[in-house]
Amino acid sequence: MRIYARLVIVLSAFFFASCEGWLDLKPETQATEDQVFSTVDGYRSVLNGLYKSMASASLYGRELTFGMLDCMSQQYDLREETMKDQKYLDAGKFDYRSNYLNSSINEIWAKGFNVIANANNLIQNLEKCSSDFFGKGDVEKNMMLGEAYACRAMMHFDLVRLFAPAPVSKDNGAYVPYVETYPDIMADGIGVSEFMDKVIRDLEHARDLTIGLDTSAIGQCFMESPKSRFQNTLNTSMPAYNKAKDYDSFFMGRGYRLSYYAITALLARAYLYTERYDDALTAAQSVIDATAVQYNPTQMFSDGSWMNMMYGLDLEKSTDLKLLTNLVFALYNEKAYDEFGLSRFFSKEAGLDNYYFVMKKSLFTNPAGTDESQQDSRYSHLRYMAKQQYALSGKYYCSNDVNTRKQNVTIVPMIRSSEMQYIVAECSARKNDFAQVQNVLGMMKYWRGLYASVSVDNWGDFEKELISDARREWIGEGQLFFLYKRLNADVDFDGNVKRPLTKAESVLPIPDDQSL
Repeated sequence: MRIYARLVIVLSAFFFASCEGWLDLKPETQATEDQVFSTVDGYRSVLNGLYKSMASASLYGRELTFGMLDCMSQQYDLREETMKDQKYLDAGKFDYRSNYLNSSINEIWAKGFNVIANANNLIQNLEKCSSDFFGKGDVEKNMMLGEAYACRAMMHFDLVRLFAPAPVSKDNGAYVPYVETYPDIMADGIGVSEFMDKVIRDLEHARDLTIGLDTSAIGQCFMESPKSRFQNTLNTSMPAYNKAKDYDSFFMGRGYRLSYYAITALLARAYLYTERYDDALTAAQSVIDATAVQYNPTQMFSDGSWMNMMYGLDLEKSTDLKLLTNLVFALYNEKAYDEFGLSRFFSKEAGLDNYYFVMKKSLFTNPAGTDESQQDSRYSHLRYMAKQQYALSGKYYCSNDVNTRKQNVTIVPMIRSSEMQYIVAECSARKNDFAQVQNVLGMMKYWRGLYASVSVDNWGDFEKELISDARREWIGEGQLFFLYKRLNADVDFDGNVKRPLTKAESVLPIPDDQSL
């Protein structure tokens, strides 16, 4: 296997006063490396370019979230009368070689490795640059370097989750290359175990680099609430507020960046993937337990917004359809409404062609066969009917008010604290601590309007409960496919068919032309 990587450097316009501006990059301005890395703003622009690229429709903006991946995980009722885009019909049938779908798969590979190439170039330049070059010295350099390592690791991790078998399969073949230098024009595929060792090594290094800012008193000002993480609105009651407000906005918006806490959550995900359950449990619990100190410690990431949703939520007026309180990390795309095709896929208007990602009603049937849709706020409150007949996820509801719509659709959820709860529950189940499992899953369901207790005392029942809840929690977010694949668990197909994915279904074909 050979891949060819070329770097595209995009310069950013720094408008950090709002989350709409700080990732707004000027279109494809070419520059030499010496020019770009001659200023602090040049380094910042390349880092922001990584996030912008990952938020594109070809990657996490659409295909790796509500688009291709959720079709593959059978989240939607995909029929020709409701979905006119053949690519997504083919994704639901795992027809990866179809002309409609294959080009998108090739683009995921190419754009993913382009992100990695840019990350590698940034890492190499940062590592040879003195801390004195940056206004905040070591804190600024280490923050940027840690985020660059984390971007490299995250993109690699998802490429191997897509284009190689999961560790549970015990497949020792070489699949995806782990590219660590720029430029690298002769990168060979390696085995999944060796690959994941590199992912974890990079994430652990990234965590060490970002701890200095994000866990400090100043860093807590940027992290303590959804308003601080995603809207740059700092809490004046925080002890370090007066110092934090003097930082320029590049250091803020940490919810849109791979912060120490987001990296720790990614590590929990990676540890779980490699069956390092004790490490996964420790990492996940540390994210759940993360607090910021005001007068008293307050939890950074919580599920409280689910309960709030049950009291008079108006999808047309709400500015929190992505449920920011339990969102650890998100990407941002200012042009999401047009670039992601939201006006087409999630339109509520009559008279338009049908391109709908219609939620399966069976998602809300529990393992005992009971329909919980009217009790579960993820359906009863976070769902609307297009053309009065097609159930669509309210996460992507497009308000008629442009400003309200923009506050919702520009946010691309990547990691939630609820996933950390799932990891704690799974690791507990593997230790036969089913009392803890019942406590964790029971509380999650309670916050979402399901008040019946959870009764689980064996692995088989736990797996069913886990998947039943994850199918609802991750609607439109792309993570369910990876859960099925990692556990080799039964997928709920149409026609009462339940079976694990085959290798041909769970592993995307590596492009024949691997040039990027």
